[in-house]
Amino acid sequence: MAEEKVVSRPKKQEYSEEKFIVSYDAKESALARHEINAKDLGEAILGMHNLIEETASIISNGSADVTLKVTTPAQEGSVEVVFALLADPATALKVLGILGFATPAAAFVGGSLIELVQQIKGKKITSVTIEGDSETADIMTADGLVRADKRIAKLITNSKIRDALHKVIQAPLTGKKDAQFKVKGNEEKTVISIKESAIDDFSRLPKGTLEEISVETEIVRASFAQINFESAKGWRIRKHDGSEFAVTVKDKTFLDKVNSNQATFQKDDNYNITIETTTTSRPTRSTIDRAIIKVED
Repeated sequence: MAEEKVVSRPKKQEYSEEKFIVSYDAKESALARHEINAKDLGEAILGMHNLIEETASIISNGSADVTLKVTTPAQEGSVEVVFALLADPATALKVLGILGFATPAAAFVGGSLIELVQQIKGKKITSVTIEGDSETADIMTADGLVRADKRIAKLITNSKIRDALHKVIQAPLTGKKDAQFKVKGNEEKTVISIKESAIDDFSRLPKGTLEEISVETEIVRASFAQINFESAKGWRIRKHDGSEFAVTVKDKTFLDKVNSNQATFQKDDNYNITIETTTTSRPTRSTIDRAIIKVED
């Protein structure tokens, strides 16, 4: 009798269910009578779906599996909507924490996304700089520099995220007296409350060019394919794999040696060259600038 083979099945991913409540309130409006426009509510629910899904995708590089459900009937007359986020426990808490819909286990630099939006107040963001492996980002606005967690910086400059925030927070409450947006967590305790004066902070992403600047430093073994004795610009280096690229020489000591004839060049001379590569990403195009920081034999 042939021996029966036992095929092991991969363990099924365990999901947790994190519930949170979104509350809309205002005086002298339909909300005061426990009514809300069905279209506004529908847009808000869709906005929350997009907000959760896009956030999870960004902070996990596309690997997170999340599902958002509405656990109570979404009808006209509702002023509260109960959401249930289904995901692995770590992802669920991270998504809700980074948005500001739950108290995170550890505070994020610059606060949650909700707090950062309120700090920037809808101002145009001109650039986001993340250096190397740094966990923080420098966000340049019309009012100056703001430092934040790099994951939140990526969220605040994402048009889908900002559009979703607008639909969830601002759109249902625009023009309503004493408007207030709340998110309640476990045991219906209020996690975040946004009053009328701050509702308009959650507009769509301001028009304008956003730049994301990343800076990486590496040491390569390479030779000089092109030399410019007259300037720090106009130099080219050739790596061992045959690739060539233009560089600006910022090593003043090396340039001084070249200008005083203390450094000579042969075709096959190789050097340990420290290169700083700055990549500037824009909505329409990206540029790469390389600078030589140090040259060693």
